[in-house]
Amino acid sequence: MRIGDNNLFEIGCRVESPSIGNNNTISTRARVHHTVRISNYCVIGAGCLVVPTEDETLEEYTSVYGPASEKRVWSGRGKIQEADLRIKHGEYLREMLPKFNRLRRGDGA
Repeated sequence: MRIGDNNLFEIGCRVESPSIGNNNTISTRARVHHTVRISNYCVIGAGCLVVPTEDETLEEYTSVYGPASEKRVWSGRGKIQEADLRIKHGEYLREMLPKFNRLRRGDGA
């Protein structure tokens, strides 16, 4: 599996894709089958199941959404703002997660 830079994998997602590009978001409880290759700037919505019958490559800026896992290609308008928002989101998570994620020691330690 090859995973690019700046990807966001949310809680409970399952990705079996052999190739994932850069700047993608896989939302909560989404599942991507091993026959799918993900290019750059794709968004897989919450709870979406991406299981094509034959090998498929999601083109850049593809959004998968809804209970039927419909696909739509984003025009790319506002991608600078989207990139800035993604960077801010990453910084926020790096700052906040350590405050609330506590390691527990086992009884044997």
